[in-house]
Amino acid sequence: MRPNRIAVLVLALSSLHPAHAQEATPAPQAPAPGERVLDTTVVRMPGPGMWAVRKGGNTLWVLGTVTPLPAGMAWNSGPVRKVLRQADAVIAAPSVVVDADIGFFGKLSLLPSLVGVRANPDGRKLRDVLPPPLHQRWLQLKQRYIGRDGSVEKWRPIFAGMKLYEEAVERHGLSTRDVVRADLAPVLKESGIKPVRTDARVKVEKPKAVLKEFKTTRFDDLECFEKTLDRVEFDLPALAARAQAWAVGDVEALGRLRNPDLGAVCQRAMLGGQFAARHGMDALEAQARERWIAEAEASLARHRTTFAVLPMNDVLAPDGLVAALAARGYTVEPPAAATRAP
Repeated sequence: MRPNRIAVLVLALSSLHPAHAQEATPAPQAPAPGERVLDTTVVRMPGPGMWAVRKGGNTLWVLGTVTPLPAGMAWNSGPVRKVLRQADAVIAAPSVVVDADIGFFGKLSLLPSLVGVRANPDGRKLRDVLPPPLHQRWLQLKQRYIGRDGSVEKWRPIFAGMKLYEEAVERHGLSTRDVVRADLAPVLKESGIKPVRTDARVKVEKPKAVLKEFKTTRFDDLECFEKTLDRVEFDLPALAARAQAWAVGDVEALGRLRNPDLGAVCQRAMLGGQFAARHGMDALEAQARERWIAEAEASLARHRTTFAVLPMNDVLAPDGLVAALAARGYTVEPPAAATRAP
């Protein structure tokens, strides 16, 4: 982590994947009758290949990723590694970053303020903030995938939903581990290329005060929570099918199995309200996407070979980043057609 980055704000306000407390949790129930569990004995799967965005003789190679993927999957990253080794530039995916001017000791002094950051304000529990039918759905799914752990009942809906989702995908033989990053990081380090950052940043002048305000602010996260329950209750077979499609490189199936971006819905809950607006966070997502497009165009103008990794939604969706480049006149070729790798 960079010295001046506030971990909790990056997690809570951006990536929405907070670390879970190290508490003993009773073993969850066994899979329900008919519950599909993905076969995890996958070895050296090819992945989906890369999309090529071309301008004249210059190419931006884009690898689309999905999450979750089959647990324990071994990915044949050789073709991607070859492109990465020959790349003149690498563009990082767009992201939102919350900074503060604090050094090492400043971070240490901030640690006590992190306690309880996931908790509902005023000591309220999920039963106090959820409509009764939604709370009943939650209890049923929680019993299946989490068990009797009572601490999660004190969490904000958005964090409780993410905990449920992570436990459920693991039960279905899936994993949220970033296989692509783990495989490509050594090659990137060897190349000495520093990825071009496309994050949008906001600097927090008084981090302790902001954390205090965060703890007492109520966020409109019920939509995120409900859609998370929908994903767990109804969409896990589709997520497993999409994971398998990525693993075997079935681009046609990936196109059919695109799901609404749950992360985007939940991120809007955190970055779309009054709290985010007061601290200049509400426009960060759009700024990051604009910066990625600008950097992609600049690299296509200067470099013969550029490499980037994007979420698959941004590769395939009509309003995604690759479609934005196509709308500006760049030639986009899917993996089957993008054969002129360097």
